[in-house]
Amino acid sequence: MKAKNKNPLYVVKGDEVHPADGVIDLLIKKLNLEPIVNILMNIFKMLFESVNSYAGFMIVKNLFDEFMKKVELFKRFAII
Repeated sequence: MKAKNKNPLYVVKGDEVHPADGVIDLLIKKLNLEPIVNILMNIFKMLFESVNSYAGFMIVKNLFDEFMKKVELFKRFAII
């Protein structure tokens, strides 16, 4: 059985209330970054779909790894 959150997170935008799954989700929704996240996801999806060789895969993988390092640095040094 899944444990229930004792203090669920919510984002209030005007008259609407949206639940958040975690702190990162809360920040994304609060700062209206959902369109940017969707664009980045679509770019990486397109890049990975266009890979047709091992060399191409390694180029896209290295690009993705660099992006994830930047995200990790943000998470590590963020105030939250």
